Amino acid sequence: MTDRQPVLPDAEAPPPIVGGAYRFEAREFPWWLVAMLVIIAAQVVAIIFVDSYQEAFRSIFPIPLRLTQGILMTFYLTVGSFIVAMFLGLMIGLARVSRNPVLRNIASTYIEFVRGIPMIVFIFVIALVLVPDFADLIRQPSRAVPFAIRAAAALSLFYAAFIAEVFRAGIQSVPREQSEAGRALGLEDRRIMRKIVLPQAVRNMLPALGNDLISLMKDTSLVSVLAVREVTQMSRLYSGGTFRFREAFFILVVIYVVLTLTLSLILRWYEKRISIPGRV
Repeated sequence: MTDRQPVLPDAEAPPPIVGGAYRFEAREFPWWLVAMLVIIAAQVVAIIFVDSYQEAFRSIFPIPLRLTQGILMTFYLTVGSFIVAMFLGLMIGLARVSRNPVLRNIASTYIEFVRGIPMIVFIFVIALVLVPDFADLIRQPSRAVPFAIRAAAALSLFYAAFIAEVFRAGIQSVPREQSEAGRALGLEDRRIMRKIVLPQAVRNMLPALGNDLISLMKDTSLVSVLAVREVTQMSRLYSGGTFRFREAFFILVVIYVVLTLTLSLILRWYEKRISIPGRV
């Protein structure tokens, strides 16, 4: 006598649980992405079929010479500022975890000082106060520094404080045993940080860095107060001359949604890519 259950014939075998698999896929389906695409599609339909939206779109993005002028300025500000902010943030973050108390306190002072200032106030201080003061100090006209450069400098210096904290948290998330193993192999602290700690920390930091990048892209809209011709400024110029605020700013909303959604999907893809062992 055996305890094994008898094997059912093929005709009596239970059917595959198709419904359960379908329900699981339905739960995992990115419905949020569908909702976003519906919102974007609704605005695209309005631009195609509603005369007032067509006029607003063509005025904000004149065809063909300046079709993407505002978007390109937003892109330049985002990428340029983020690269500089990443470099400064790394330096400040390393100083933040340094054993040197002077460096550690200077980094902490900078971080806490910048985080206590509203973004728009920081832009005014950098662009309208510190840049002219520095120009006077070196006896050069401040108008020689374009407002786009001043805006990029303000964005870089501001976000460097937040990215520094991301680097600090990422570095501290790596187990201390990793550094001790490097020292046991005779590696210097700089090589341990560059070869062992930072590569592991980047995987932990990527979601937070991606969030800062998206936030920086949205905050480029604040530089419109300096009359920098990015998408927000171009929408303000159109709505100020025509008083069609609904069309101008609904189009602006969808433009930012498309930009941030595209960037978010790219970051999600890259997060999944580096989560696979051996893939970077």
